[in-house]
Amino acid sequence: MKKMLLLLLAPMAWAETNVESLGWIAGCWEMRNAAGTFSIEEMWTKPAGETMLGVGRTVRNGKTVFNEFLRIAVDGGKITYFAHVGTKGATPFAVLRISDAEVVFENPGHDFPQRIIYRKVEGGLFARIEGVEKGKEKHQDFPYKRVSCQ
Repeated sequence: MKKMLLLLLAPMAWAETNVESLGWIAGCWEMRNAAGTFSIEEMWTKPAGETMLGVGRTVRNGKTVFNEFLRIAVDGGKITYFAHVGTKGATPFAVLRISDAEVVFENPGHDFPQRIIYRKVEGGLFARIEGVEKGKEKHQDFPYKRVSCQ
């Protein structure tokens, strides 16, 4: 029985420590509002050397209003998402769950968000940040479409 349980859990354990399992996030992704005055972009490298590197920016009315540098790597035996926003140091989010089509990272001690989610969806990539802010549950969705990396 123990061997059977270990065999069932092995793919999950492998995925939680193998950045290669997140190759489906690689590429360029964009979300725009209907008026074209607001866009959010994320660009991710393919997995290599046990890391994925990403960069994100938000442009509103022709001006960059937010940017971040991102890294997914194994830290402490688990895949971890590191977000470096502005001039402060990187904030780590350890993998909570992982499957062939979804990964959830979590940092319960972070102000907001506490969770970062990426999900493979038909025609794109769905991302969500969620958690509690000022005592209330909150989330923000990012329905990305694949775009050219030019």
